[in-house]
Amino acid sequence: MTRRLIALVFAILMLTFVLPACGGDDDDDDAASADDDAVDDDDTSDDDDTADDDTADDDDTADDDDDTSDDDDDTGDDDTSPECPQEPLDSAVYDESPGAGPLRQKAEEYDLWHEQWHQPGYGSTVEVYFKDASRDEAVGYGGTGDSCIWTGTYLGSQALRYHVTGDAQAKANILKSVSALHRHLKVTGRTGFIARYVGDQSDPAHAGDVARCETEPEYTHCLDSGEYAGDFWKGNTSRDQYTGWFFGMSMAYDYLEDEAMRQTIREDVTEVLDALIAQDWKIIDVDGKPTGAAPSIISTQQMAWSLIGYHMTGEERFWDWVEYWTDPERESSLNFTNIAIINRYAQHYGLNLAHTNFYGLLRLSRPYCDINEKVRALFNDKLVPVVYLQHNAWYTMVNLAQSGLLEEGLGSEESDDSIDQVVTDLTDFRDAPNDSYYLEPPEPDALDPISVLLTDLQTQFPFLADIMGTAHYQAAEAYPVNQQCSTDFLWQRNMWNISPCGSDNPTHVNPGADYLLAYWLASAYGVVTKDQ
Repeated sequence: MTRRLIALVFAILMLTFVLPACGGDDDDDDAASADDDAVDDDDTSDDDDTADDDTADDDDTADDDDDTSDDDDDTGDDDTSPECPQEPLDSAVYDESPGAGPLRQKAEEYDLWHEQWHQPGYGSTVEVYFKDASRDEAVGYGGTGDSCIWTGTYLGSQALRYHVTGDAQAKANILKSVSALHRHLKVTGRTGFIARYVGDQSDPAHAGDVARCETEPEYTHCLDSGEYAGDFWKGNTSRDQYTGWFFGMSMAYDYLEDEAMRQTIREDVTEVLDALIAQDWKIIDVDGKPTGAAPSIISTQQMAWSLIGYHMTGEERFWDWVEYWTDPERESSLNFTNIAIINRYAQHYGLNLAHTNFYGLLRLSRPYCDINEKVRALFNDKLVPVVYLQHNAWYTMVNLAQSGLLEEGLGSEESDDSIDQVVTDLTDFRDAPNDSYYLEPPEPDALDPISVLLTDLQTQFPFLADIMGTAHYQAAEAYPVNQQCSTDFLWQRNMWNISPCGSDNPTHVNPGADYLLAYWLASAYGVVTKDQ
């Protein structure tokens, strides 16, 4: 019996690694030591990970800049087959003339909250702990270990907001967030190495983090000399933080035509890519060793980030990596490293990382039909079936925007079902401020049988949790958004969770980049209108 059970476990794990997949069973994004702040989070899991595109005509969203060789005829197969889209940016379709409906009003409230409270100091995104329920005095910041990914995610939302509205405040937010991510890179003092967070030591709300410079100096660094004297920064950076950094920088680059900003982004992206390539695609910390938190950059990330670099610079050394991973000889390897089904049952944030990287791949490969078709096939075959119509507006919008559904036209059953769910999910999302709450999900109609099997196997063979992450019983179908756990970024969490989670804490407020990303992406593609 034991042998049969072990054989069954092995078969499940092999299917997990070889079958569907995306973004990988990444890492626990935060630093391997204490995650953040002056006050402990009562949230569920502290992991991580976000969006794209556009739709209000701004002359500042130039598709074809002389500095970004998008379609050089010496790169890739640039044929013009009609079924393959040709531009990395979509034309504007959004109408800003109606009055704001409830979804837009909710976005405006989240935008205001973020601007006022969630980007202190240099502008990196954080959670906030307030003195009391009046929420008018911040006493601590949370989530600083994941700040890089959420700053990039928020930056993406503001790029879309600017594309839709042309709002001067959105432009200011873009510039501030790019400046913050630039500082994340430069403050470490190591070429191409990005910090998880950088803050001002003199801010009393950072007292908890600053204290870690003494207790955990390998992870938290306080600077007392040089250009960044008075700053502290968090290291041990993982590939999920780099995912957010690349995503945000690429979105800002394409949706705001500010040449000084774009030059900074080009130089920063080039520095990071050249360092990663020289380091055999590993993240190396200031001690000269790979970080302790998922330092190896997997295939999809290598391809997505290299495509971003090529899009901005036209440098052939970046394009070479795109071609490397789309070579038919590496198809099995690409499938192997794109693990999605395992993230259905453990380490759910891997699904968000996958969507974030595939969003960039799908968007920026559009001028190169052969590559775009390969990326679409991988995305549609390996990732979409895991999350299709599972109450996640971010995942659904990536599918609508970039995998071809909207190209079929509004009115097809599949696109209409997806649009209806995006609107439902945005409607069910809590109003700002998004403070912590306790939740007891209702009894599911049915349990997912694979989750039951994996959980029971891990009880008998605990080593399996070390291989794939801890599994739990899950619902067969995802819960609606208003029945999902309180967290820093809703879209990366377990939509099938059946266990009580969180706690009521009105003094702890999450930044809302999750709503903003999904809302402004949906707006950019005309999936929601301003008056909704």
